[in-house]
Amino acid sequence: MSLSSALGAAMSGLNVTQAGIDVTSRNIANVGTAGYTRKVQQQVNALAGGEGIGVRREAAQRQIDEFLQQQLRTASAGSAFANVKANMLGRVDSMFGTPDSNSSIAGAISGLATMLQELAGNPESDAARQSLLNEAGNLAAKLNNMSGTVQEMRLEAERNIAAAVESANALLGTIADVNNQIAQRQAGNLSVGDLQDKRDMAIDELSRLMDVKVVNRDDGTVTIFTSGGQLLLDRTPVELRFDERTQMDPTSTRENGGVGTISLISGSNSIDLLAAGAIRSGAIAGFVSLRDDILPKAQAQLDELAAQLALALSEEQVASEAAVDGAATGFDIDTASMMAGNTISLSYTVGGVTQNVTIVRVDDPASLPLANDFTAKPNDIVVGIDFNQPMAGIIADLQAALPADVVVSNPGGDTIRFLDDGAAGNSDINSVSATVTPAGLSDGTMGMALFVDGSGGKIFSNEPGQKTGFASRIQINPAVVADDTLLVSYDTGTPLGDATRPLELLKRLTGNGRDYAPGTGIGGTSTPFNGSVDAFARRIVSFQSGQAANATRDAEAQQVVASSLQDRFDAQTGVNIDDEMSNLLLLQNAYSANARVITTIKQLFDVLLSIGR
Repeated sequence: MSLSSALGAAMSGLNVTQAGIDVTSRNIANVGTAGYTRKVQQQVNALAGGEGIGVRREAAQRQIDEFLQQQLRTASAGSAFANVKANMLGRVDSMFGTPDSNSSIAGAISGLATMLQELAGNPESDAARQSLLNEAGNLAAKLNNMSGTVQEMRLEAERNIAAAVESANALLGTIADVNNQIAQRQAGNLSVGDLQDKRDMAIDELSRLMDVKVVNRDDGTVTIFTSGGQLLLDRTPVELRFDERTQMDPTSTRENGGVGTISLISGSNSIDLLAAGAIRSGAIAGFVSLRDDILPKAQAQLDELAAQLALALSEEQVASEAAVDGAATGFDIDTASMMAGNTISLSYTVGGVTQNVTIVRVDDPASLPLANDFTAKPNDIVVGIDFNQPMAGIIADLQAALPADVVVSNPGGDTIRFLDDGAAGNSDINSVSATVTPAGLSDGTMGMALFVDGSGGKIFSNEPGQKTGFASRIQINPAVVADDTLLVSYDTGTPLGDATRPLELLKRLTGNGRDYAPGTGIGGTSTPFNGSVDAFARRIVSFQSGQAANATRDAEAQQVVASSLQDRFDAQTGVNIDDEMSNLLLLQNAYSANARVITTIKQLFDVLLSIGR
């Protein structure tokens, strides 16, 4: 090797070592900088004509475990999802209270029972009647306020989704810009490590909003998809749009367009990401879950409680009368007092198979047909019948809905007759009864409509759609407020000292035997929760407490996973001062060695130049 070649090799060594010292110094300077990853100076043997002529430096690079990085992003999305749920459910739990707290919804029901007991002990007392009305008013107001709070929380979730979508668009724009810068620098063999750090920070933030999958390309850019497979960014980002709603009530659902949805706009194409199930984790998915599932279920529990409270105190059973027509036997049922939502319970046996049918009076045909979950009974078939038509039409609709072996007719007036086919053993009508909600308050019935639907005093009869949002509308019957003696007087001439009605109302409130809709999340379709109104209220409180506790545990578990992965990732990619100082010593020695070579070559050149002088 000539002295010139040796000098060139030593100079290249100095340059590479100097670049390495620069990278190491930047690593040390960025200890603790968020998002910064350790850079490593790359060097390769420089060749000319197949022979080494020194060393060549290449762009500094990061050393990233991409699989671990994707795991960390997935865990971060899960942690964000769990945290959103835990925070909101903690607030819901606080609102519902604890089962043994007087301030909880269960405590309010117990308080009403206590006032009924006191009134039963002293029905003549004006103070006892007013205390009962005050307690009932407080219970109705509590249901109103809790329902309003649930809808406010849903609207808060809606606003948070809108803000998150706006942030996601901004992050996708940032990632696209950095993508372009990385592609340009990588094409010029320049370092892109710091730009990659900047891009990763944006992707990490995006992954906390929604679960994403990142695919690296050969030119240094990345392509981003949702975990559901929808493309978010290729060369350019898509646009996410959210049609935010500014008002929300219990009827607002995704199905009826009452809540906003997230659309992915790419050119002329638009995809509903929520309908497609493309966003499954992250903060956005958490807020969507709260808005569309968890909080509506809390509202459904309040509505069911309010509905069963009103019905338990007001509904009456109407017995049927035996009927015979030739060889056919069955029952007559009077439907004169039935309101929309009231039911006829029919049990028949055909061909040895017994079937229970719940016939629901419907006054608005637009609500037909009714689903079987209209009632909580696990083994019945629900048949909605339009009663807002002549009796002949009602009979025809009933006959069409029932087997031919069950004969339906109208013997006169508002009576409906159910008969078997008259043939021995072919069919039997086992029982017929009706459940009605009388509008009268002193018509001889023991129950009373203490709670009504809205300030106008509309009787709650559970007509289709009436239950939805009822907790936000439940009020004390204004007629009872105007005349509190109705709490005792169930008929004209009832003495104020008669405790029959207060005792009956107390029995209805605390007695077992009511089935509750499994759509509330309490009980199952085949085994609905059965118990008193008081027991259901306590079960709601326990359910919400359990939900909140489970969500907190899930959030803590997700945080442990995310923290563990973050520690592993930091250990691999973060800056370690001891390692960097050791590397700096090696570079210092290499620099000194190359400098010593150059000094030696200079001395040799001086000797050569001195020859012949």
